[in-house]
Amino acid sequence: MPGQGPRRAVADVHGEPPLAPVLRRLLRHSGRLAGSTAGTISLVDAARGHYLKAAEVGASCRLGQRFPLDEGATGRAFGRRRPVVIPDYGRLRAGHLSGADPASRGAAVAVPIWWRGDVIAVTVVFAPTADGFSERVVDALEVLAQSAAVAIVRPDFPHATAPVPFSPREAEVLALLREGLTDREIAARLVLSPKTVEKHVAAILRKTGTARRTAAVVTALDNGWIPPYR
Repeated sequence: MPGQGPRRAVADVHGEPPLAPVLRRLLRHSGRLAGSTAGTISLVDAARGHYLKAAEVGASCRLGQRFPLDEGATGRAFGRRRPVVIPDYGRLRAGHLSGADPASRGAAVAVPIWWRGDVIAVTVVFAPTADGFSERVVDALEVLAQSAAVAIVRPDFPHATAPVPFSPREAEVLALLREGLTDREIAARLVLSPKTVEKHVAAILRKTGTARRTAAVVTALDNGWIPPYR
């Protein structure tokens, strides 16, 4: 069960300005990754069994209202504890977009945001067509969404809480992993060979104690080794 952090975040949305702009920026960047112009973020309060629509971009999804945790795209992601692709949002039970909203006519993906084992928020991104989302896009959205966790739970989080274990070049590679780039794309961006990038990625996985690139980025975020999404 989440602690007081999500409840402070809910109060922050309505009482003070810093969190809402962060969430809207997260949505805009999520849209760029997914080729979408619409999305929402909901803050989860598991203790009370509901979630709050806290931010939206390009969609009208009943901002500021609360809904039970067993409904909507947010409810699916919360219940399954993983990203959920919805092939046709218009057929989703208890969806919160009106049928007239263009975003309701395609696919959607709901991505949970974690903090210390609890789902504290969910990002929902709407696809402009029914083609859906590739696994790579979903992974990139998961990394990007997780980068907002610290900003949601601890808006005053200052800097790293532990020494950064990465070399300068590994830190550059990690930053591009966070953007969802492949090894070849990272190699082109940094003017390195793909083999060299593979070695840096292997070092990052080893230093974070993880087996997947997404998990490595999430671990780095949780330890404060890279800054939260701003």
